[in-house]
Amino acid sequence: MLFEEFSLPDFLLENIDKLGWENPTPIQTLVIPKALEGADILGGAPTGTGKSAAFLIPIITRLSMEKKPGVRAIILEPTRELALQVENVCSALIEGYNDLSAGTIIGGGSREVQRDNPSSIIAATPGRLIEYIEKGWLDTQTVEMYVIDEADRMLDMGFRDDVAKITRELYNRFQTLLFSATLEGSGIEEFAQSVLNDPLEVRIGAGGEEDEVLPELLSTRAYYAAGDQQKVKIITHLLTTIQGKSIIFVKTKERLQRLEGTLRKLGFKVASLQGATSMTERKAALRKFNDGDSQVLVATDVASRGLDLPDVTHVYNFDIPANAAIYVHRAGRTARAGAKGVVTTLVCANEIGFLEKLERYTQKEIEKRAIKNVCATFPAKPLGEKAPSEKKRSRASIGGKGGFDKKIKDEEKKPHKKNRLRDKKNKGKPDFAAKRAKKALLKANKEQ
Repeated sequence: MLFEEFSLPDFLLENIDKLGWENPTPIQTLVIPKALEGADILGGAPTGTGKSAAFLIPIITRLSMEKKPGVRAIILEPTRELALQVENVCSALIEGYNDLSAGTIIGGGSREVQRDNPSSIIAATPGRLIEYIEKGWLDTQTVEMYVIDEADRMLDMGFRDDVAKITRELYNRFQTLLFSATLEGSGIEEFAQSVLNDPLEVRIGAGGEEDEVLPELLSTRAYYAAGDQQKVKIITHLLTTIQGKSIIFVKTKERLQRLEGTLRKLGFKVASLQGATSMTERKAALRKFNDGDSQVLVATDVASRGLDLPDVTHVYNFDIPANAAIYVHRAGRTARAGAKGVVTTLVCANEIGFLEKLERYTQKEIEKRAIKNVCATFPAKPLGEKAPSEKKRSRASIGGKGGFDKKIKDEEKKPHKKNRLRDKKNKGKPDFAAKRAKKALLKANKEQ
């Protein structure tokens, strides 16, 4: 199928062609025609399958049919980064068409700019959008189309009540679309029933956790490291010898700052992304990385899901993820849209067992590698595990007698004599009874 078969406006088809999109993805093929008919959609698909375009193309097509003022479409996202990403894609799709505009209502940005210059298509985060609604800065009566994106993540982050409140306020909408990486867990189906009207359900695969799979053309590798110092050596070697855009994931912002500083000292052009940075800094980091000014992006898991960072060839797990699902989300930043990619994990001795869990979860073998003069090969067995003959015997097992040698029954027992302190004190003392009797006798003799 081709995009031309969807009966889209000419300007939209031209912009799709500029973006290099040749054919719609499976989720786009299923969603776009039904959304253009005006149906509510409940969509479930794995990450990186083109969900943003699946709802943006119908929105732009429908809104372009009639020119109206005000905010006409709201797309709700769990994070500022995702909202900005949707804004960027939307801006590219409406380029050259002056009757529609794209903007954001998110934390970290200027309230005045967002309030005084409302766009027709808004990507928003729940907290800031509720503030605008409560203060009367947003006319909800003009909103025609409403999208709840990454719904499972939104609910997991505790936004259920906020999303429900926003949904009630957008009472004039005629179409609602809800998308989620998984349609199981977190009460997604129950929530969908409360916001959608007789929805058409669309799933790629089962739409559940089993869909959290690695990209088809992804290579998975691992290197063994004795500690952070050796991890830096491995990363430095790989970044120097392998060309391409790379994302390095760490577990905390403190570790991000240390690694970013180290890589800068070594001469690498590095951008960073973590939850505590300001919106201005985040925009600058993503722009530098997307434009190629920085070939390396060091990030926490704020960038592991949802962000579409083009042309990423390598993902490095400097720190292993908290669980296998996060590993899949991190790996999904590369090998997107049919491209090849590599995910590399650096593991210490006590983390080797996690690789086996990853292999079981992803059903994909991880190639264990070594670099001469940089890092050693993986040990044949986890370090610290001793052979049975080498294991230290506990006290209870010594001699097989619970740690204490039992006495032989026929053993001749020696008489035991107690040495009491009172016996020692009484030795050599006079006979007080005899002395009293002697005194009484002398006294009687004197009286006579």
